[in-house]
Amino acid sequence: MTELGTIAIIERAQGHSSCIWSYPSIDDATESILVARSAFAEPFLFAKHGKSWQYFLTKAPATGGLVSSVTLVALSTGFNPDKMRALLEIVADQYLDSGSPVSVLKSVLCVRTTKTLQEWKSEMYDDAQALAVSGASLGDLVSALGLQSVLIWTAMLKKKRVAVVGDSAASVIAAVQALPQFARQDLSILRPLVTMSANELDDLEASGVYVAGFLESSGVRGRSDLFDLLVDISAREVVVADHARESFRMSELHKELASFMTTSLKKETEGNQEKLSQDRDFLKGLAARTLKVIEAVRGLCEKDPSLSAATLDAAKVPKSARRFMVNVAVAEGLFLVSPLPCDS
Repeated sequence: MTELGTIAIIERAQGHSSCIWSYPSIDDATESILVARSAFAEPFLFAKHGKSWQYFLTKAPATGGLVSSVTLVALSTGFNPDKMRALLEIVADQYLDSGSPVSVLKSVLCVRTTKTLQEWKSEMYDDAQALAVSGASLGDLVSALGLQSVLIWTAMLKKKRVAVVGDSAASVIAAVQALPQFARQDLSILRPLVTMSANELDDLEASGVYVAGFLESSGVRGRSDLFDLLVDISAREVVVADHARESFRMSELHKELASFMTTSLKKETEGNQEKLSQDRDFLKGLAARTLKVIEAVRGLCEKDPSLSAATLDAAKVPKSARRFMVNVAVAEGLFLVSPLPCDS
């Protein structure tokens, strides 16, 4: 459930941003991260650090003065961007009208005790559907990247580290949101927007597996130690890090899936409803194919958790797909011994 934690107020004046108030209080490291992210100057964005989701809503005061913008930040253990944006819109307007954090404090206490604030009600938003409701279209992303999309599917299925790079924070966040729809639907691995600060890079390393968003200006392209796969949405390019090439070796299975991805989205659609229908059909087809792969791996591991050559031979698994099957078994926690290189 998306429970409201801390709310903070960050003001920007004369090119400098500072956190002027928070409740409950936050530590210096968290404050530094929030202030840095507020500088992206997007009307709304969200990010994650550790187990805490961070939602940022920025507005400009109606009256002139030293303060050029105000950012309200909500911290929560749950993921629901639409829900938190609607709440922050109300709280931000209250603060801009009153100019006092007291109004924000009253709102925080009201939300915590009643789960409501003016017309906003927590029960109006389904956290279980948050990714589908507010996420970017995976179909749009696949259409843009074409056959390269199968590399992202492979990365998500094998639990690899993925870096998403783009020119704007909004486009990067949208792409990061879309990626779990390739496989697993795991929100815990998302880091929608990351800077190259030591605190944030330490958080990435601690998480182990992630889909992390970066701006092109961050220089992450030159840090292949941070990713196994890099997705450049501006250049429409997917790059496999040199150290991870063996994990992304393609088989006939990948070719068939890549063909499905691209042909399923070639049809021209008329109107939003027809496009939504096509996207739904695509996601259903992709989910069915992904489940089929996972179930095949589970079935083999039930017979032989070591996935020996004899077991793979008996199941007539093509040699080109054996390394892939072993890696999926490892990602699923089904492989009971250290994987050995398979014939290719």
